[in-house]
Amino acid sequence: MPTTHSALSHLIQLLTLERLDDGLFRGESEDLGFPQVFGGQVVAQSLMAAMQVVENGRELHSCHTYFIRAGDAAYPIIYETEILREGNNFTLVTINAKQHNEIICRVMASFQNQESGFEHQITMPHFDVESFYSENDLIQSLALMLPSPLREKFSAERPFDVRIKYPNDPFNGHKLPPKQELWVKTNGVVPVDNYRLHQCLLAYFSDFHCILTMLHPHECGFMQQGLKIATIDHSIWFHRPINWNDGLFFSLTSPNAFGARGLTRGEVFDKDGKLLASYQQEGLIRKL
Repeated sequence: MPTTHSALSHLIQLLTLERLDDGLFRGESEDLGFPQVFGGQVVAQSLMAAMQVVENGRELHSCHTYFIRAGDAAYPIIYETEILREGNNFTLVTINAKQHNEIICRVMASFQNQESGFEHQITMPHFDVESFYSENDLIQSLALMLPSPLREKFSAERPFDVRIKYPNDPFNGHKLPPKQELWVKTNGVVPVDNYRLHQCLLAYFSDFHCILTMLHPHECGFMQQGLKIATIDHSIWFHRPINWNDGLFFSLTSPNAFGARGLTRGEVFDKDGKLLASYQQEGLIRKL
């Protein structure tokens, strides 16, 4: 059986929070080379905090996030949880992520008892992963053009093996269709019985390509001069059990941009075509 690589082990450790008190947790921050804390990290840690205060029989089925101010990657984050409602079938939790005694992000997460009921889903788009590009190889080649501090970040081992249909130049973007397709596996094994960890890893990864996809029709790369980008809000709906070890297919589309904001929608499928999750993000994409 393949072993868990160090980058994946580090990410799993990053999502493992320290309990400070009842409903109060602390998570470390990671500097990925961005100007602020990566939003996917904050969402995933927020969900991990909520999972600590909800009984195991109830599963996370949705979360809705607003990013309020930029986080500082040099400082840990405090997560304050509050159960707003605990009914017969649903539990609703709010999570405030705080640094320097200010809220940087607020998440609402809903959990539900397992139930049977109606079932339908959309069909997974046809894709040919053999024609996709290795994003990790592209990032490694990009690292050679970066100054020393960033070169180290971009050259580091990554927790995900990402195959991408539409690569873009982050410094000098070219015009692409307003969509993206990805085939993604973890670089190592995620414990199969820890379904909550699989959900948090999905929340973490789901923040990577949304704004990039919004920029495709506008001939922009995310590191291009004269451009300001930031995540405004991010929502995820978890439909079916997730298993990262078998690989996941991500289908993203950006239906709209207007008023310095863009929108991206994503669907996540397993290798057999089951729809596992849907998500949506609005982002700031502003020309300076």
